[in-house]
Amino acid sequence: MTLAGDTRTIPETVRVPRAEGVRMPGFLIIGAMKCGTTSLYRHLGQHPEIGLSRDKETDFFLSESNYARGIEWYAEQFRGAPAAARILGEASPNYTKCNEFPGVAERIFQTLPDVRLIYMVRDPVERFVSQYLHHANAGEVTLDPQGILDSRAGRHYLDCSRYYRQLSEYLRFFPRQQVLVVCLDELHGNPRGLLRDVFGFLGVDPHAALCDLERAHNSRSDLQRLPAWYFAARRSPLLRGVKQRLPAGVRRLLVTGISRAAARPLPAVDDALRAALRPLLAEDAARFRALTGLPFAHWSV
Repeated sequence: MTLAGDTRTIPETVRVPRAEGVRMPGFLIIGAMKCGTTSLYRHLGQHPEIGLSRDKETDFFLSESNYARGIEWYAEQFRGAPAAARILGEASPNYTKCNEFPGVAERIFQTLPDVRLIYMVRDPVERFVSQYLHHANAGEVTLDPQGILDSRAGRHYLDCSRYYRQLSEYLRFFPRQQVLVVCLDELHGNPRGLLRDVFGFLGVDPHAALCDLERAHNSRSDLQRLPAWYFAARRSPLLRGVKQRLPAGVRRLLVTGISRAAARPLPAVDDALRAALRPLLAEDAARFRALTGLPFAHWSV
């Protein structure tokens, strides 16, 4: 659903120059992490009028990551997109972690003031749990569920689940009509209907034929099988360069082989953690409902 109205107070900004004729993205999937952004990215990639970045997550607008590489580097990430594509896009869930990565929304506005933004969300409690399990599996946190809330990691997971807080940062710069909020429940329950809405928002043919819409990418069962060294290797610049040169089908086969060879258990999360999370996320969820006009009836908070 597209947000209505415009209550921005836009700070002074400086447009980032770029070479004439360079194709830049017209949409960004800005998050949230563990909300189905990979599945949406893959589904959009089937549309003949949509071109995507070589890798799903460019993280270009993070000063802590790739922003210093410059606009030419960013444009290069889309060079393989079909010439017939009417619109280009990418998906970087780190763009909605404003407490950890400040300034992202303003950098996007300076570079792509007319870009369309897609913000994927899910039950905030379940999103927290999913991110915790993701990092536990990757070896990035070793705390059990009873200790996670009092940790720095736990505070970060809470911030990522506070959708009103995250989206408000973008609405300081962008008109609300440039934002589409979609829920993971819709992607699971009515993928074709959801994608028609997304295609309409992006200005491409809403009736394009797509396949494999029921397949979940980066599902919990796949995540559970991947060893910690796999996630560490993904962050290696050398291996990222090798990955860019491999066909998508070969990359999927490699991940499948690794996951089958190295299953590992995840921490058991019981109802106590979920019960503790609800009052911590309730106020932001209520404000997010009011902002979007969406009921999110199946959420637990």
